[in-house]
Amino acid sequence: MAGSGEIDCREALDRLYEYLDDELTPERAAEVRAHLEACADCFALSNFENAYLRFLRARAEAQQAPPNLRKRILREVFLGEDGQPEGV
Repeated sequence: MAGSGEIDCREALDRLYEYLDDELTPERAAEVRAHLEACADCFALSNFENAYLRFLRARAEAQQAPPNLRKRILREVFLGEDGQPEGV
C-alpha cells in the first residue's frame, strides 16, 4: 500500500507514457521512478513500453518522406498548385 508521497500501481501506470516522454514535473517523475524501482511488475511493463516507444520512433524516422517531397507537399498545402496563397 502506498504511503505518504508514494503512488500506487494504477497512478504510476496512468503517468507512465508522460514519464517515458519526459513530460512530468521533476516531482511527479520522481514519484513514478520510485514506484518503478519498488514494483517489479510495473518496472517490467515500463521496460516493455519504453522499448515499444523506441521501436515506433525508429520506424517513424526510417519512414520519412524525402526532403524534396516534403517541400513540395508543404508548398502545395500553403500556396496551392499555382504558387499563390490558398483562398486568394
